[in-house]
Amino acid sequence: MSNFVVVVDADPERRAKFIRTVQPRMAVVEGLQSGSCFQGDCCVLWAVTPEAPVTQIVDNAGAAVLCGEAVPGLGPGRIDAVSLRDQWQAWEEDPPEAYDGFYVGIVYDSRHRLIVGADLLGLFPIYYCLAGEAILVGASPESFRHHPAFRMEFNPAGLVGILLTNGLVKGQTLLKGVRRLSPGHLLVCRHGEPPREVCQYQIPLSTRYCDLSRRAHVEILDEALTSAIKRHVPSRMRYGLLLSGGLDSRLLAGYLGESGVEADALTWGLPTDIDVQCAVSVARNLGFPHRCSEPAAEAYLVGAQLLANYEHLANGFNQVRLWKNAVALRDLSTRVVAGLVLDRIVTPHTVYESPFSPPSEPPFESALRLHNELGIQPEVLEKLLRREVFGDLVREMLDQLRKDYASAASSDFRRAWRFELWHRARFHVGSAAHRLSFGSWPVLPAIDRHVIEVLAGMPAASVEDRLVEKELLCNRFPELASLPLDRSSNNTLPLKPTFRQQILQHVLGQLALLRRLLPSTVRKKKIERRYWLRTADFNGPGWMGVRRIAEPNRKLVYALFRQDTFDSLVPAADVISGDSRAKVLLGSMLWAKDHL
Repeated sequence: MSNFVVVVDADPERRAKFIRTVQPRMAVVEGLQSGSCFQGDCCVLWAVTPEAPVTQIVDNAGAAVLCGEAVPGLGPGRIDAVSLRDQWQAWEEDPPEAYDGFYVGIVYDSRHRLIVGADLLGLFPIYYCLAGEAILVGASPESFRHHPAFRMEFNPAGLVGILLTNGLVKGQTLLKGVRRLSPGHLLVCRHGEPPREVCQYQIPLSTRYCDLSRRAHVEILDEALTSAIKRHVPSRMRYGLLLSGGLDSRLLAGYLGESGVEADALTWGLPTDIDVQCAVSVARNLGFPHRCSEPAAEAYLVGAQLLANYEHLANGFNQVRLWKNAVALRDLSTRVVAGLVLDRIVTPHTVYESPFSPPSEPPFESALRLHNELGIQPEVLEKLLRREVFGDLVREMLDQLRKDYASAASSDFRRAWRFELWHRARFHVGSAAHRLSFGSWPVLPAIDRHVIEVLAGMPAASVEDRLVEKELLCNRFPELASLPLDRSSNNTLPLKPTFRQQILQHVLGQLALLRRLLPSTVRKKKIERRYWLRTADFNGPGWMGVRRIAEPNRKLVYALFRQDTFDSLVPAADVISGDSRAKVLLGSMLWAKDHL
């Protein structure tokens, strides 16, 4: 149920028309199988890969559909649609306990109550709205526009949030009346009543482990990850493994190898890439078969359309290539283990980058600055947006973010941690999980309540710069810590380097420095061997193709943006300095074609 939509509509003719229109559009990428479930006024439609974990139940007591692996309690078991319906249907006062794992669950009970929920951090997208008296819920806002009672209207607040943070703020989307469900919440809908969000799970905060030593913290995290691997990655089947060559996937690979899990490793990129070469050494050490995959230029075009017209820019417009990458996972395995959001749970971006903040910068401004690095600076955004459309929304959105930050916790470290998980971790990093599900269902040990609880109780001194994670790798898997490490730079020095490796890295660094001192006419053009930088090149063939298909829509967005400012940020010239803000504005040009 990678893509799904639920309609609850008492008008049978209108409901049937919506179903006829939407059903052929559910398979947004090739190779998906469609399914449906009907109960009274409610219909659930979905499209998934043939091997995706989907269960359903329909009888006189109601209906339920569950897609994914929902892990209850502390054991390794999984629930199905029958168990989900029994537990959610019995809910009267206190909401039912949330499950670990990546999943989405839907229950329509005999009392005509619709309940929809997902994983602990809200990585699986759930959007909802009222269309007249009809209730619409889905993985994308795009299908809602096909309901006869839905009135498509632009929501300026949604775009301001996206341009500021590269993600949604307070669930506000680009369409007025359409919201995204908050993390840790259940959506509850009854006929004739507005939808309600009910808190089911809160990220726990404590000082439980603050008085313990760093060594104790390493041991506690080791126990939590060992348990999480056993629960989420049982050894009864063969898995795929996204192995980047970096710290998170390397640590998970060590646990998989130790527990006897059979895995086939995949790294995005070319054999000559630093990322791939670091990953190859890890896979070879563990005895995992390894392959690499590089997206073709046309993959950018497919991904760009989906980011704009399926995701509605909710996760920014940086990762256009990942949609096609996800489809390629079908050749790897039906389940793929990934280290998504582990680094953000271990250490928020706002903590391990804090040494570079201005010394007198207030905590919220520091957090905002780092989240805003993928967005547009507020003062630039004020100049860009037409005041007659957006009014004071930039200031209002900043005030809302400041309130969210202040209410997140009682200390700045905890505030930064929760703020990170609510924003950058959820949208920029965690959004990849939903895309992966269109190829192979993602298994994410990081979104395990025990792992989150353990890290929520550790002091900043242990998690800063991912110290506890680095020490854990060195202590538990010293051979892996001695292999070259992908740091998203040309520095691949292992965490446990030999003297020879240190000397070699120093020499390479000095040569790189000398090369930069040479005149540009003497320097040969260097081939970029860092996958993420190469594929992010706004002047590369992939992005140039996206720019060509977006360009005819430029005049459409002048209704929202001041032309001179917009053209300075996204000039039509062949070669420009492309960054995240230019890309999200480019995405707005694609979205505008069908939605403005």
